Parts: sequence; structure tokens; C-alpha cells
Amino acid sequence: MKKMMFIIVGILFVIFLGLIFSSRVIGSVYIKDYNVKENKMTLNVGVLSSSGYVRKLKGYTRDNKYYIKFYSTYGINNKLGSKDNFEINIENIEEIYLYGDNKEYKLVLKKNEEGKWIRFK
Repeated sequence: MKKMMFIIVGILFVIFLGLIFSSRVIGSVYIKDYNVKENKMTLNVGVLSSSGYVRKLKGYTRDNKYYIKFYSTYGINNKLGSKDNFEINIENIEEIYLYGDNKEYKLVLKKNEEGKWIRFK
């Protein structure tokens, strides 16, 4: 009986670790919509692939540019913990790049000459 409990606990622990370490960078995220208020921008995002949900955003700035990577929820097609909206600080930022499936950052939003944010095609 003790051996069986040990095996069950071990299996559950392995499954738990698998879920924790299964979050990965998603390159198929796109910006559905965005809203600018003072020095903050709210990004409403979606995922192009049929499976996967966004859990978190990690970004960094360099030379007035903001580079963003999105990470999936834990597990396969797990909606638990997913988010669609993320707020970023855009003070002194002129361009926003998203990490894509081709493992490169792609320019998606930039300020025009009037200082208004526009989509970059």
C-alpha cells in the first residue's frame, strides 16, 4: 500500500513539474487592438494558432524601442491563467516590436510625425 501511494505521488509530482516547465515563448501572438493613455499603452492580444493562450508578457527597452515576448499558459491548450490585455509603459518609446515565429522581432507599432501611435505594415 505504501509503495502504491509513493508511485501515485511520484506520478503526480512529475505531471506537476511538466506543467510548470511547459510554458514557452509564443511567436504567433498579434495585437488585436491597443489603447494609449498618457504614458501607458494597453495591448489587447490574440494568438494566430488554433491552440495556445497567452499567460505573460516580458519586455525590454533599448534605443527608444520596446521589444516584447509573450509566453504561453502551462500545459497544452490550457486556458487557466490566460490573459488578453497587458499594460506597458511607453514613456520615451517610439517603436514596439513583437517576437515572432521566425525567432526575430518584428515592428508592429510606431509613432508617426504627429506623435500618434500607428500600426506598421
